[in-house]
Amino acid sequence: MSRDREQKILAVEASNQMPSARMGRPVDLAKEAKILEAAKTAFLENPYDRISMDALAARAGVSKVTLYAKYKSKDQLFVAAMSVGCSPIYEQAKLEVEAGKPITETLERLGIDFIKMMLHPEISALHGVMMQALATQPELPRAFYERVVHHSTMMLADVLTIADKRGEIVCDQPYLAAVQFIAMVQGEFRYKQELGVTSGVDEQELTLFVKSCVRVFLRGWGKA
Repeated sequence: MSRDREQKILAVEASNQMPSARMGRPVDLAKEAKILEAAKTAFLENPYDRISMDALAARAGVSKVTLYAKYKSKDQLFVAAMSVGCSPIYEQAKLEVEAGKPITETLERLGIDFIKMMLHPEISALHGVMMQALATQPELPRAFYERVVHHSTMMLADVLTIADKRGEIVCDQPYLAAVQFIAMVQGEFRYKQELGVTSGVDEQELTLFVKSCVRVFLRGWGKA
């Protein structure tokens, strides 16, 4: 992932977080992106339980008041850093289907982008940090599930609902279908990531795999 693209994703993700504590004041997207970038770096470089909000504020170059106005806890800031790159993938899918793009093309693009994001070294490393922190931060995985996993699944369910109303598929259980699709496209890529045996993504292999998943998925939820 290029640095320019990553910065754009950070800015988009920042805009999806809670608004500024000062009523009527516009959110400083550049500052929010800087906070998320600084937090991501800090979590990758230090043990989770040794990082303080004071240190995170100093690293981001903002006051503690500014940081706490945006993120109420270290867990919340970590989850925000983890979600960078994920939400924009699903938001783009919704924009695509709303604009009339065929669901087949949207799902293929989403599946490929999702796997690339999941296997990105920094995202993979942050996932490892979260698992290591589980013993002392039992609520962290639940926060991650609700803010990232569940939220993304709900967005995909919205995409499938639009496709159903448009007559492209017959899907009376969009959330279930979204869970199935996300689980399907992860395939063995997820196992390779968790076991540390992956060394990048073969573009051709990934494209063929995701397209095959989309075909199978649409057979199950296609028109009767």
